[in-house]
Amino acid sequence: MEIDLGVAYRSAREEVIRLVTSTDEAMKVPATPLWTVHDVCSHLAGVVEDGQTGNFAGAPGEPWTAAQVERGRSKPLQQLIEEWSERSPALEATLSSPDGQGMWQAVADVSTHLADLANACGVPASLPEGFLPWIAPKLLGFFETSVAQAGLEPISVSAPDFELFRGRFGRRTLEEVRAYDWSRDPSDCLDSFFIFGVAASSLNEKAS
Repeated sequence: MEIDLGVAYRSAREEVIRLVTSTDEAMKVPATPLWTVHDVCSHLAGVVEDGQTGNFAGAPGEPWTAAQVERGRSKPLQQLIEEWSERSPALEATLSSPDGQGMWQAVADVSTHLADLANACGVPASLPEGFLPWIAPKLLGFFETSVAQAGLEPISVSAPDFELFRGRFGRRTLEEVRAYDWSRDPSDCLDSFFIFGVAASSLNEKAS
């Protein structure tokens, strides 16, 4: 299935803003333990800023995101929100255009951090409509391709869409992912499953 990526991005952005404006910006975010709520917002605003200035050197690696966090460190949270809100409509228009499907990672990123912030606030993640049934098959397909490219025995896995989304982006422990319904022992391909590392401890979260 396909979704309007611009609408999905805007929906996630508005939900992030709703969450953070009633939250302590200094609160740590368990899913990104080195970041506070303010740091997450610095990253999200920084991604859009870098996109407009063409600064993709090192993207999406840690030095790139760390620079965004550092850049936003001295800015009040409200300023970050305003800058993000001012710059995002242009991105959202592009995402809604025929070329938008090639930029799907922007929607995955903002939705990932929306879920991270919801977890930090102790509430279920209210993700954009249609996001999970859209992202889960995409992430599974990429995983199966990586297994094949590594010359490993084919494998399939069954889990709720929310679990696949959070697991693939490193928000689940090794034990939690092993507990998914695998067609065989996944030990030889778990490195390919986790895109951004493995969670050190359970987030104990649920989707809305």
